[in-house]
Amino acid sequence: MIGGVVTSFSLLGTLYGSLRWKADEFDRTAFIALTCGIAAMWFTPWGVLVLGPLAIIISVISPAGREEWLRFRQRRILTSIALVIVLVGGAFTPTSAPIGAPAWGEPIATENPHAPAWPASEQYTWFHDGAVIGILVARTPHTFAYYGQSTSTLELGIMMGMHEDRLRQSIEVIDDEVPVISIDANAFSLSEIETESTHNYNGEEYSVMRFEVIRDDGFTTTIANVIVVCFPSTGGELTLLTITRPIISPRNDVFEEMIVLQYIEANE
Repeated sequence: MIGGVVTSFSLLGTLYGSLRWKADEFDRTAFIALTCGIAAMWFTPWGVLVLGPLAIIISVISPAGREEWLRFRQRRILTSIALVIVLVGGAFTPTSAPIGAPAWGEPIATENPHAPAWPASEQYTWFHDGAVIGILVARTPHTFAYYGQSTSTLELGIMMGMHEDRLRQSIEVIDDEVPVISIDANAFSLSEIETESTHNYNGEEYSVMRFEVIRDDGFTTTIANVIVVCFPSTGGELTLLTITRPIISPRNDVFEEMIVLQYIEANE
């Protein structure tokens, strides 16, 4: 929450300063519209990815909007660039530390060397009950909203290939902890499994995605199953619980209810 609030006030300050600094005429329309846009990031699914194109469309189809763009074009372009810089910079704000269940013991790793530097994130990893458990707390710079945060972030992660980068650590743990499995952590791919988009845990629906981990070193065989459970929050911080279970350690429950409920109980 705090990171989103700080970024929002930074955006508002940058917006006012950019429009007012050495301006012969204050662009009141842009100030009101962009202020409303910053506020809407707290309520709009997909956030700036929806609000940005919407603002451009409205300004293009409106004759008054086109006229104002001619008058304030340079100022608006510079202001937009400044706001993007602040939004990107805000995603470097440190996140909360992941909290695991006591039953998992101590984490075997408290950082992921394969994680990108942006956006800011914290990831802890455990090996418990024959599975690799990862808790990732990450910034969601495109939205501060609770609703739609999980879906939009998962879809963006798939498009950018971020899931495979972060899962590499889990593959390394499986390679180390499970003697009968040998796999190159740089030679695997994820195949999404068609499943329900949400699952009920303890009476509440959470967004989920499931994957198969497939060897990509000449042997196209499935070596593990992955489930990602999302725990959204208002303010631009999302928690992802990832459970990677080797196929030699099967459980009848593909939704890993025991581990997920342990996590929920520990974070209540």
